[in-house]
Amino acid sequence: MQEHEVRTKLRDWIAKRAKKPLTAGFNDETPVLELGILSSLDIVEFVLFIENLRGDEVDADNIQPEAFTNISTLYSAFFERT
Repeated sequence: MQEHEVRTKLRDWIAKRAKKPLTAGFNDETPVLELGILSSLDIVEFVLFIENLRGDEVDADNIQPEAFTNISTLYSAFFERT
């Protein structure tokens, strides 16, 4: 799956579960937890969604909280190939 597709799927997932209405300015740099768009309780379900997109499990021991800052940090943490 290409980067654009992954980012779109992440944005769509967040938009469907947003705890408050998203503004027109919602983008890959919008802080999703800090602004209350997602709650910390959403993260477990979100990790399962990420695993589904990746086709691979996420090592819970290596998850850094900063990974859930925004779409860009999510993509970097879970989808970029190093």
